[in-house]
Amino acid sequence: MVQFIHSADLHLDSPFIGLKSMPEFIWQAIYRSTFDALSKLVDIAIEKEVDFVCLVGDIYDSDDRSVKAQAFFRNEMERLKNKNIPVYLTHGNHDYIGNQGLHLDMPENVIIFGENPETYWLTTKQDEKIALTGFSYTKRWITERKISDFPKKLRQADYHIGLLHGFSEGLESEHGKYAPFTLMELKSKQYNYWALGHIHKRQHLNMHPPIVYPGNTQGRNSKETGPKGCELVTITDTKEQIDFHSTAAIRWEKINLSIKGVVNLDTIYTTIQEQILSKKNTEYSLFISVTLKDTEMLLEGVRKKIIQGELLEALQQVAKEDYFVWVYQIEFATVNIENEQYLQLFPEEWQKALVEVEEEINFNELTNSFFDYTEISYLLSSRDSSYRQKIIERAKNQVKSLLTIEGSDEIEN
Repeated sequence: MVQFIHSADLHLDSPFIGLKSMPEFIWQAIYRSTFDALSKLVDIAIEKEVDFVCLVGDIYDSDDRSVKAQAFFRNEMERLKNKNIPVYLTHGNHDYIGNQGLHLDMPENVIIFGENPETYWLTTKQDEKIALTGFSYTKRWITERKISDFPKKLRQADYHIGLLHGFSEGLESEHGKYAPFTLMELKSKQYNYWALGHIHKRQHLNMHPPIVYPGNTQGRNSKETGPKGCELVTITDTKEQIDFHSTAAIRWEKINLSIKGVVNLDTIYTTIQEQILSKKNTEYSLFISVTLKDTEMLLEGVRKKIIQGELLEALQQVAKEDYFVWVYQIEFATVNIENEQYLQLFPEEWQKALVEVEEEINFNELTNSFFDYTEISYLLSSRDSSYRQKIIERAKNQVKSLLTIEGSDEIEN
């Protein structure tokens, strides 16, 4: 039997751009979160007394890795060294191997794979021979099929593990299609386990042999929702067992909240507060986006306060504590506004505007200015069709809200 930790995409010292408008203690918590996730991973490895740890790419958030991140990582690796736990590490597209003169040396228990697929050997306490094959990126974009250079399972190995930071062809993902491979190519190698990295969503692509993306250890933005962590892998001659262990100090979640029949401000404020209290726990903090649906009865004055961010500001008045819930966004569910009476006044113009803005070229021209600002470009990293449609739907809903408010004001006057 062999037991090990499989993790990837730690992104230590991730900048979390665009999230500084919050209380200092919350900012500090989210800044520390990638570091805390690594410490939790090491705690798990030590507690379980694993044979080794696999870290499959993007240990750091950029090739210009900070000295702080490197020193922190080295200290955590020292903890594993003191317990005689080796670490097999590959670098990915974010932290590719660049100027070695700017890198801190790692403890001797950390084995770093080179530019081309190579194999390292480990003999466990049970005298089992483990072969581990992988490679590190030496540039940000690798389009070659590195999988072609991985050997077939070596006969002298009791277990053969593959480490591959890359893109599974046929997988729907916003991530770059680096070091591409197919499941058939992986299976043809006859390895006992494929430890993948690069895709931040946890996915088991195959069960026998296990081919696994563990996801990242800490969600870093609103797209990376739900539990984040690492895999505890146990393999014997007859079976494989994979157990997920959470490492994230902060989770991102989205809540769809029906406020059917709600009219006034106090009721909606109380309703959201009750949701917040129900989410609090003593294991991790939460960043929550609230989407309000069934809002037909809501007073337009209340709707206006939500659009202008007043309700959000009120909910963000939170006390300092170890485990908090932070509401970072409140929005209305998208609605079909094509049949609204006020749009019937200019149906041709409305449809023409929609057709024009939905075209990729026009959409990109309209949004290019946002991508020119480095402070927010990280949050706007994708302009594919699904992203484009989501933005357009939000804009349509905003138009509805604004026109309704203006119309109600005219009636009152």
